[in-house]
Amino acid sequence: MNIALDIGHSKGTGARGNGLEEHDVACVIARHLFAQLKDMGHTVHVLDFPDKGNTEDLNATIKVANADGYDFGISLHCDCAHDRQNARGAHVCFYPGSVQGSRLAACIAEPLADLLPGRANTIQARPGLAILKQTRMPWVLCECGFISNAGDADIMKHHPESIANAIAEGVRDFTAQELV
Repeated sequence: MNIALDIGHSKGTGARGNGLEEHDVACVIARHLFAQLKDMGHTVHVLDFPDKGNTEDLNATIKVANADGYDFGISLHCDCAHDRQNARGAHVCFYPGSVQGSRLAACIAEPLADLLPGRANTIQARPGLAILKQTRMPWVLCECGFISNAGDADIMKHHPESIANAIAEGVRDFTAQELV
């Protein structure tokens, strides 16, 4: 499969917490995930426009995604909250009505939420997110934990490959279902 990995925010514009910055965390996770997905036999492209503003970054990502014939895409993000102790855990968003997007989100959310527990709703239909709404192929947005939570941030900082492993496991399960 031809897969797009999107670094969710341009450099310096995303969430910050516990000495981490969202773009940097997403880049490290993407590097590990890229290698794992390539090893699984997929064609993988990382979409990143680090020096653009967030709106320019988002528009450029959507334009490239829709032009380059991807089978699906994954955006990598980190959540942030004022409640640094209780707000924790991962979740995966998809566009409502996208059957494949919903399936991909469910496949990724299970291992990702096992690694980063704490969210009551680990799969969320999100109609207002442009990356989900404006891409032609199934697309999911992975919130890889709360950068503001010390426990989640520790995994982001010291074990980003574990986050990539969880996402790759979900992709493997999704592609196995798609090939049946």
